[in-house]
Amino acid sequence: MANHYSRRRFMQSTAGGLAAAGLTLPFANRAWGADPLTVVEWGPPWIDASKKVLGDQDMWDITWELHQGGAAAILPKIKSSWPNTPYDVVDCWTSVFLAMVAEGWAETVTVADVPNLADVPEALITKDDQGNFKNIPRSVNGVFFAYRPDICPIEIKTVEDLLDPRLKGQILWPSPIMNTCLQVVALALARGGDEYNIDPGWEFLKEIAMSGNIGRVYITTTDTINSLTTGETSVTFTDQGTISAAAKNVPLKYLTKEHESLKSFLAVEGWVVLKSSQHKQTAFDFCNFMCSPEASTAFNDAIKVPPASLKATPTEGVDHLVFTDEELEKYAYLVDYPHVSSMIDPWVKRWETEIEPHLV
Repeated sequence: MANHYSRRRFMQSTAGGLAAAGLTLPFANRAWGADPLTVVEWGPPWIDASKKVLGDQDMWDITWELHQGGAAAILPKIKSSWPNTPYDVVDCWTSVFLAMVAEGWAETVTVADVPNLADVPEALITKDDQGNFKNIPRSVNGVFFAYRPDICPIEIKTVEDLLDPRLKGQILWPSPIMNTCLQVVALALARGGDEYNIDPGWEFLKEIAMSGNIGRVYITTTDTINSLTTGETSVTFTDQGTISAAAKNVPLKYLTKEHESLKSFLAVEGWVVLKSSQHKQTAFDFCNFMCSPEASTAFNDAIKVPPASLKATPTEGVDHLVFTDEELEKYAYLVDYPHVSSMIDPWVKRWETEIEPHLV
């Protein structure tokens, strides 16, 4: 009977034997060639943190592609090329996870595939209708209102303060593809609506646009960081990972526990391995490495968000994203992510027809 011995089994057994002897195998991947992967990641600070964690490893020959705007923008790219999409692994968040599962694009993942998944609370893992795991969580993030108290003309205490005429040109507002439009859901909640009855949110946003208070609309993480850091704008609604880069250079006040009208939304970020990938085991190995306690600690500390792994060292300086049960009830909102992800297209159209004409 033939002894079918794959490259992966050779690497595991040989490297394992040398490791047991206290040795390493520096030539292994160079001799055989690094495994190719195409990985979709956000721009700074995510891509910088990922590359730093990976260091000079030569196990994977990674081709990086950056999200163009919000992570939801990757969905039409995958759909138009399926099943020949060029991506192996996509970094995204809760609403996009769910959209991928609904389309049947997300590969099932098990603890056998990604052993470090055992250290992630199951409640953070996206599942399909049969209970199969469909993603590999890396971080717990949040989207919320924040502002620069050193240059903002007013102290923001409620969401209605966004209409204050002293904020002329001061608001940095997300494009509808960013945060899957949770910013409009937040406005709707403040006016008695929600994700199912979002009309009050669009009316509120129209008032803000007509006031002239929106100075810039951001479509990338870099837009947000640069606008806040340079002082072009001073008020925004964004996620922790993005705003943490600006917080390294300028003072920021996070409005996560300021007033019940200023709602925050918690979400999970991490990896999806696509069913169309021709390198699934390599993709699982990559995700397993990135979600190890050491890599998770380093990555999440770099972007200043809480890690998903229970074995990672907790990130310092993110107390504004740690809620008691009472605070969650008052200041946060558990959104119906499947519904939100299904509404991206019509909400983008509403932005184009109802809001853009009023931007100055």
